[in-house]
Amino acid sequence: MEIYLHVGLGKTGTKFLQHKFFPKIKGIHYIKPQKYGRAKNIILDSLKRNKDQNLKFLISREFDKQLERESEKFSKFFPDTGIIVVFRRHDEWILSQYKRTIKNGFHVKFKDFFNLENQGWYKIEDLIYAKKIEHIKSRFSKTPLILIYDELKNNPQKFLQKILDYTGGKFEGKLPNKIVHKSYGEKELSLAYIISRLIDYTPPENNLLKKYLYVFPVRYSILYLGKIIPENKILKSVRDEIFPSYEELMRIREFFKDDWEYCIAEAEKSYQLLKRSHE
Repeated sequence: MEIYLHVGLGKTGTKFLQHKFFPKIKGIHYIKPQKYGRAKNIILDSLKRNKDQNLKFLISREFDKQLERESEKFSKFFPDTGIIVVFRRHDEWILSQYKRTIKNGFHVKFKDFFNLENQGWYKIEDLIYAKKIEHIKSRFSKTPLILIYDELKNNPQKFLQKILDYTGGKFEGKLPNKIVHKSYGEKELSLAYIISRLIDYTPPENNLLKKYLYVFPVRYSILYLGKIIPENKILKSVRDEIFPSYEELMRIREFFKDDWEYCIAEAEKSYQLLKRSHE
């Protein structure tokens, strides 16, 4: 039996992988994110029903702050799991996380979401990739596959082929040579920020009815309105107030420079090990 667990991070092409790529890998039983909580039972039940013990499983779930905690729990049951993890440069990643937070209806400025004074929603330690990599290595016996988000954007075929080589799977059809990702601009998100002060449309826990009948219609109506209305002084003022400046993002990039270089080196190391295993 072989088990592979894709752990994110969030905002690194996870939706594309979960919906467009993983389900089309042949020779592997794919367990969707919604079934992550039942993954252990699904695997054990499959083993009981099948005489063939050479089964392969691929589970995908998006973790950020929870990565260490969840991988720790998973390792207690399946310590031989192959971990697949994707990283994105720190300044880009935290900005993308912030934009998702605004899109989801939370009313917070970037400076309160993350700052180098370590007083935001996200703490500095949440962005230390070396800590996450070393945690994974210490909990699982199989060498992890460490990937970089930039490669998915710039050379998706090479990126995806690494996953196929790592898992031993085959892709149905031709690997895509371009990844299209829909994102919302600062104008739409500025309107969402304004309205979130007046209306609560944050995602509810364990209430699918409210999520689909109230939260989603409100959220995407606001974003659509933000897209079609002309730029104006109010939106520009809010945008300047809530989003980080270029200089601020550069300070974040510089602060995590060594950690990012370590991450790049680890990704290259895991790729070289993967190549040698296929020679």
